[in-house]
Amino acid sequence: MLIIQVCVGSSCFLRGSKIIIAEIEKLIAELQLEDKVLLKGCFCHDKCTGGVTVMVGEKLFTGIAPKDIEELFGQEILPIIKGAAECL
Repeated sequence: MLIIQVCVGSSCFLRGSKIIIAEIEKLIAELQLEDKVLLKGCFCHDKCTGGVTVMVGEKLFTGIAPKDIEELFGQEILPIIKGAAECL
């Protein structure tokens, strides 16, 4: 299972982490990935200056805005999920 963590600390929250979480939840539901992705909130990764921090597996992404979620999902999350499915 792929774990996605979105920072919900005060700085990230003010920069839209709640919206980002909602967007990720929407994509997970639309693509029926509930059994492949676990979405969690987390606190500070000490990268607060540029925007919301999102961790996909062990990879950290900083400066994420709500408008970036579809691209992040398509370029980073789906390839990991498809790669894991091909290994089965």
